[in-house]
Amino acid sequence: MPLRLTPLADSRFDEWLAATRNRLIRLGQDSGMRPGEDAVQHADAFLAELLPAGLATASARILTIDDGGTEIGVLWLGLGHTRLFVVNLSFSVEPTDAQLQDLFDQVRDIARAENAAALTVSLFWQDAAGWGFVAGHGFEPSSIQMVLDPLPDRHDPSPLTLEPMSEERFARFIAASEADFAQELAASGRMSLEDATTESRRLVAKELPDGLATADQLLYVALVDGAEVGILWIAIRRRGGRDHAFILNVEVDAAHHRKGYGRAIMHAAEEAMRKLEVSSIGLHVFGANHGAVALYEQLGYRRLEELLVLPL
Repeated sequence: MPLRLTPLADSRFDEWLAATRNRLIRLGQDSGMRPGEDAVQHADAFLAELLPAGLATASARILTIDDGGTEIGVLWLGLGHTRLFVVNLSFSVEPTDAQLQDLFDQVRDIARAENAAALTVSLFWQDAAGWGFVAGHGFEPSSIQMVLDPLPDRHDPSPLTLEPMSEERFARFIAASEADFAQELAASGRMSLEDATTESRRLVAKELPDGLATADQLLYVALVDGAEVGILWIAIRRRGGRDHAFILNVEVDAAHHRKGYGRAIMHAAEEAMRKLEVSSIGLHVFGANHGAVALYEQLGYRRLEELLVLPL
């Protein structure tokens, strides 16, 4: 008998919201993505953003999962620009492979009925049921959040150095960054290119309201024998009550690919953060950038959360 998906009753929304909040906090903390109070603040902001009208939010569908008269979980779906998102999937019992397959089939049918171009799921590394839901169906990682904590003690002499970015170089960097990020947002399926361009400008302005003078923002050019070979942008944030470096952008000029400069820039970033007494570095990498993912894992970065996409 197939699973039955039924809209969550209004009378149960507050109870479900509290349980979902607790689950998001626990996943964030246990994964290492957001230790301590970081996970609480993120969960509250996340729920407020995605459910502004509660159960009446037009883009949200919250469904109970019933098997033979017994409720075994709750599914939260969100409809984006061109995608159906599995926002949260929680079970009260450990699901069987058959139940997960049935649920996947029904969610895929919902996505197709909504004319979604893709099905998307965001998973922390320890979410066993979530990984069971996507297993064997062709999902590919779209983006990956990674962390290096603590920073290793390396001894890697290199001719590469990091120097603060000049105002002239900063102007060119910002123009290119806004354009590149807009393309990435549009490619994610979350919004149109026009909306992505506006959002890209907003986000860059939010990160750098005072340009190069913005507090806790470090922008470097990577030099070898005085010649620029790449750039590095780091934001100093808080993670678990400690200063945490987050790499917003790292690039090696196309003319200097395959010379080991990507690894050298990452090593230089570690050294720069050690001098600032910052003990961890985080970053986001697109899943299709297999070379970068492999490099970061070789350097000791571990995966915390992955956004997975299945084209329909």
